Amino acid sequence: MKKIFCFLILLLPAALQAQVKDTASVQDTVANGWFMPRYYEIRDTYPQLSDVHGNYAAAFCSLPDFMKKYHEIKAVYPKLEPVFGDYAASDYNLKQFIKRYYRMKTPYKAEIKYYGDFAGCKKSMAQFSKKYNEIKAASPQLEEVWGQYATSNHSLSEFTKRYFEAKETPGTGLTHGFGEYAASDKKLVK
Repeated sequence: MKKIFCFLILLLPAALQAQVKDTASVQDTVANGWFMPRYYEIRDTYPQLSDVHGNYAAAFCSLPDFMKKYHEIKAVYPKLEPVFGDYAASDYNLKQFIKRYYRMKTPYKAEIKYYGDFAGCKKSMAQFSKKYNEIKAASPQLEEVWGQYATSNHSLSEFTKRYFEAKETPGTGLTHGFGEYAASDKKLVK
């Protein structure tokens, strides 16, 4: 019995170390991954949620964590469907996200499609507004992605280049998420 106990004590650190390496490997893949494999993962698992495929693909969370937050906001705020993906992909808890959502909604009543973009990003209202106004003036034809640009850390030229890369790369099957990809730091395909 004593020999078995000693054997287990010697084996335990190695087993724990292997588990930590596996966890770190998964986290590294999520954090530094490619956009399209994540897009395919959610598209194949939840095809009916096409509006949030890009949110997940650009996010830094696992699919179970994303879906947990998706269902959390859906249960509490069912009328806020356009921002379910923005919340699920964000680092904010629900209370923080909703506070930021209403912070944007109060001064910008006509810009409803951008509330979730702002609420889910790490930018201040001034930073978001500056980038939003920049793309709005320079690229009125890209209205569908003004909010995503305002959340990004890319220059307008880099964002636009990434946007068209996502739209024009053949064979990806990408139908949603062009702006989410352009705003992210992920690579499109392996």
